[in-house]
Amino acid sequence: MTDSIILQVDHIVKQFLNHTTAAIDQVSFKLKQGEILGLLGPSGCGKTTLLRVIAGFEQPSVGTIELAGNIIASPYESIPPEYRNTGMVFQDYALFPHLNIASNIAFGLKKKNLSRNKVKQRVGESLALVGLEGLEKRYPHQLSGGQQQRIALARALAPKPALILLDEPLSNLDVQVRLQLRHEIRHVLKGTGITAIFVTHDQEEALAISDKIGVMSYGKIEQFGTPEEVYTHPSSRFVAEFVTQANFIPAKRKGRLWTTEIGQWEAPSTFENIPEGDLMVRQEDITLQPDDTGEIVICDRQFLGREYCYCLKTPSGCQINARTTLQTQLPIGTRVQLIIVPQSPQVFPAVPFKMHKRKEFSLLSI
Repeated sequence: MTDSIILQVDHIVKQFLNHTTAAIDQVSFKLKQGEILGLLGPSGCGKTTLLRVIAGFEQPSVGTIELAGNIIASPYESIPPEYRNTGMVFQDYALFPHLNIASNIAFGLKKKNLSRNKVKQRVGESLALVGLEGLEKRYPHQLSGGQQQRIALARALAPKPALILLDEPLSNLDVQVRLQLRHEIRHVLKGTGITAIFVTHDQEEALAISDKIGVMSYGKIEQFGTPEEVYTHPSSRFVAEFVTQANFIPAKRKGRLWTTEIGQWEAPSTFENIPEGDLMVRQEDITLQPDDTGEIVICDRQFLGREYCYCLKTPSGCQINARTTLQTQLPIGTRVQLIIVPQSPQVFPAVPFKMHKRKEFSLLSI
């Protein structure tokens, strides 16, 4: 990977007619050659619209997009998708059912003015990249879903674009195939050195594939950074809830300490003037220690294969979750003390929806 900037998105706004709010609202970021960006967020947050603007299927209302030193989109001019030197991989594969695999891959090479031998060579190279050599003469209906998506990726790679855009390419696949293919997609993209943007609503998928993550909400990028930065230091309550598996526990400030019903901690916070807030504690940062005098009780336990997920009830009747290794095997009804990794808690301002009849700490795992 070089340090050269290959894609620059500058203050992009997309406002659709008859809509009062912008689908994309002042989005800016840069990508270096060979970087993979994961656009992560819930349905309707604008991530696919942003991808379509970069691809050329939508024109921005404000802002510019520059690819490999050339402006490809602005409110005044927009280069058509087929001339942008980008490749696209769709959620539903979008292969031509009447064409065999070789012809599907060669379709994207038509505007390259390549000789027949060169096209055949590119098709073979692309199939080798995705591990499907020898399938040139088969048709899409003769392949599994995972194989079809590999062919879609091979078709996008064949013209050797400057940028590849992937719109939730794994969402139609079974869980095991998704796990395998996300590793293969990253391996192929890093091997070719092509810059890519990967849209997903699956936080684990984004963390596994991406070099950078942009977490989107209501058309804006809430946080942009490496997977480690976004996961360990979320910049907002929304990012913390969406990306991490965390508990949010009501807390009050007493000097330098934040006090909750399960203990008190000195937690770093950017909200130094607030007297109370919600202490964020990730499930995996909690260790359970059996204690007959403890006030916290295990009310449920789920076996997840590589770990256990414990549901714990506090003295006030609220619930928090903890994830442990298989070495921790405690029966339901056990009284415990909680040990929380030092420096792991973060504090965010309390939100109105916490005042709810059902006593349960906010826990969002997506």
